[in-house]
Amino acid sequence: MPGRRDWDEESQERYEEDFAEFEMADGANGRSRRRRRSAARGSPAAWPLPDDVDFEPERPRRRKWRWWWAAVALVICGICGFMGTFAAVNLGIGLNLSKDAAVTASNFLAALGTQDYAQAYRYLGPPMTLQPGAQSSFIAQAQRYDACFGTVVDYKQVEDTTVIQDNTWSSTYEITRSKLPHSYRLTLTLQEDSNHQWRIIDYQSEGADNALAPSQPACQ
Repeated sequence: MPGRRDWDEESQERYEEDFAEFEMADGANGRSRRRRRSAARGSPAAWPLPDDVDFEPERPRRRKWRWWWAAVALVICGICGFMGTFAAVNLGIGLNLSKDAAVTASNFLAALGTQDYAQAYRYLGPPMTLQPGAQSSFIAQAQRYDACFGTVVDYKQVEDTTVIQDNTWSSTYEITRSKLPHSYRLTLTLQEDSNHQWRIIDYQSEGADNALAPSQPACQ
């Protein structure tokens, strides 16, 4: 047939030589290339496969893990910072409340020391002021204690006796009276009212309720 070359033995040998399996070294990186032998003798349809590519082993994704740990550390730092700020704010609030309550307690004892009973009564709050005649009863009690034990000449807050719970504050004071040979302890309990003012709602002397001085039979 015109334009067609006979497939003779010489062409067959040349074809097999061209598509025979061989390896050739790559002078640049030392890698080798492999070609496949034709699928069947005398079949020109089997073409060589692409060169094999040697891939380097995939490196561990350390960068991803580094970002993850960095994010975790950032979250932990944020939480610690928030907790520290929250604790500092609460501590500051607690210190301010304790200071305000302590000032009221100190003013009350100072008024007793100057025998200004009406002023001392102003630092009292419910339920101590709810009973009829509460002010006159308080003044009469304070005068009786002064006559029996002497006036208050000194008072000192006892360390580590302050207790703060919600809007209630209590602390114990060491009281010295002019006629007593030794001091005694008086515990004051205060509560913050709706106007943010601290008022005395209870006082106990040596375990005696509603007493500003220790109870002695001679002074009844």
